[in-house]
Amino acid sequence: WIQAKNKVSAALEQLGPGDHFTLYAFDNKSDLLVDIISWQGNASKGEVAQLLERLDNPSFGGSNLGQALVFAGEAIQEYEAKPEEQPLVKRDILVISDLQKGSRLGDVQGYEWPTGIKVSFDQIGEDDQGNCGIEQVAARTLWAVTESVPSFRISNSANASTDEFEFVAQLSAEDDTLLQKVHVPPGRSRVIEFPTEWMSQSINQLSVRGDVADFDNTFYFAQEKQQSIRIVYMGEDKPDDAEGVLFYLRSAFQKTSALNFDVQFISGQSVVSMPEADLYVVGDAVDGELADSLDKAVQAGATALVIVNSGKQTENMQQWLDAPSLGIDDVKSKDYGLLQSLKLDHPILSVFRDSRYSDFTNLHFWNYRELQSLPEKGIEVLARFDTGPPAWLLASKDKGRFMVMTSGWKPADSQLALSTKFIPLLYSVLQPVLESKTQARQFFVGDQINISKFNNGDVAGNVSIITPGNEVVPVKAVDNFFPDKPGLYTIKGATWSEIFAVNIIPTESRTEPIPMDQFQKIGVPMSDLVVSSEQLALTGSKEKTEVHRHEYWQWALAAMLLFVIIETVLAAKGSRSFEPISAS
Repeated sequence: WIQAKNKVSAALEQLGPGDHFTLYAFDNKSDLLVDIISWQGNASKGEVAQLLERLDNPSFGGSNLGQALVFAGEAIQEYEAKPEEQPLVKRDILVISDLQKGSRLGDVQGYEWPTGIKVSFDQIGEDDQGNCGIEQVAARTLWAVTESVPSFRISNSANASTDEFEFVAQLSAEDDTLLQKVHVPPGRSRVIEFPTEWMSQSINQLSVRGDVADFDNTFYFAQEKQQSIRIVYMGEDKPDDAEGVLFYLRSAFQKTSALNFDVQFISGQSVVSMPEADLYVVGDAVDGELADSLDKAVQAGATALVIVNSGKQTENMQQWLDAPSLGIDDVKSKDYGLLQSLKLDHPILSVFRDSRYSDFTNLHFWNYRELQSLPEKGIEVLARFDTGPPAWLLASKDKGRFMVMTSGWKPADSQLALSTKFIPLLYSVLQPVLESKTQARQFFVGDQINISKFNNGDVAGNVSIITPGNEVVPVKAVDNFFPDKPGLYTIKGATWSEIFAVNIIPTESRTEPIPMDQFQKIGVPMSDLVVSSEQLALTGSKEKTEVHRHEYWQWALAAMLLFVIIETVLAAKGSRSFEPISAS
């Protein structure tokens, strides 16, 4: 950071009376720090120096260099000299950064730069000893998340000087560690699963030891809290009847370490009040008040999966789909029916979009029901039988939705319950419920965290968040929280508390420099490949004899630079350990 501030000071030496100077800072966003329309020598220098001194707390966000460059280009283009001012003869952008490969450049690709702008890069530090990073690997499928062993990817940079590391777990209640040796060749990565003997331990911090830079060696880990999901089945099945719907429904939604499925069942003819649920599954005709209650629950935001088994459900379907003329015909296949015209781009079926899972030709249907006179609006057909009628359809109703299957999964109807499609399909129907009720425990700096999803979706009253620096931040259930530093956070309500973890964005571990020709390839109008602030100052003093006035746009990585420069120095020299900064 000191080096960066010195470079800013050196660049200021080329400015003269009347020049226009603007200083921005960027990490994952861009912020205006100072805009001096008419440079006033030492007075202006003092203003900039005071501003830089106030920025000595690091930002741990990511580096969106592409967005910052576009922001600068647009700001220059929007500036217009007043009639009494002399025209601008120079429009420069100077980027002071370590220019690491982890910087995002997407926004600048294809950007049409205004005429006359030149961009110079002043690169700080260099990564000549490599770096090793750690990140958690997400499970590929929703249903795998429930029982997957936590896995972590350890990546080693191509220019690393070592390939031997230690994977270390810090126990929560003791000053003790668990350790595993890891071999990762330079330029490669390796996925490590939690060793079996670690699974029963209370772990809140993981780290990698062995590389030169240790700013990113710590991974804060918040173990998942079991979430409760309530499912109510309405039908006449017996729980132990292997020929019915309920038997396979309960088998699909087994209790796991992450999700506690509470599957209740009531008769469709019951006169008791309908229980509250996150998902309703209907397997038979439902009488009067119960049908009304389900309709109201869906309108209020619930999800209901309806299996059409017979014409006895005609009144239910007419009511729930707002289709007074709807009829139901039983169809028995001469051989068997197949699915076709599946909408694999729909969220419910997108899990099957991969060509490895999109083959439904082995899924046979013996019996199905054909819905006659479906309404033209409000119905989305997700799949059809090969004879044409809808097999699976979705009907949105106010805030909720009915998912309708015209053939169920009991063995007399189809092979669905015994197929590899069954559990993924049910979880996909349930996915919006899981997303609305459950909350991840792992986040990155700058993420938007929805407060209402903690405590199993039951957040009310006064809530507070305790940061890694022990600052207490009051929040409301309707708020979003944006963590600004890595570490373990505690969120507390009146009768509950939960821990969540925040880590550095994984791309920040890519400390090797961006090749300068990459900026040219994406169209950045560069004045030189790399230029120092000192060189700019010398050049600027000569140009002052030739120009009346120029606008100089000084771009420096300030809050983010403090972070990235710390990162760069660590990567190059390993001189300091990374510690979260207490809130001030």
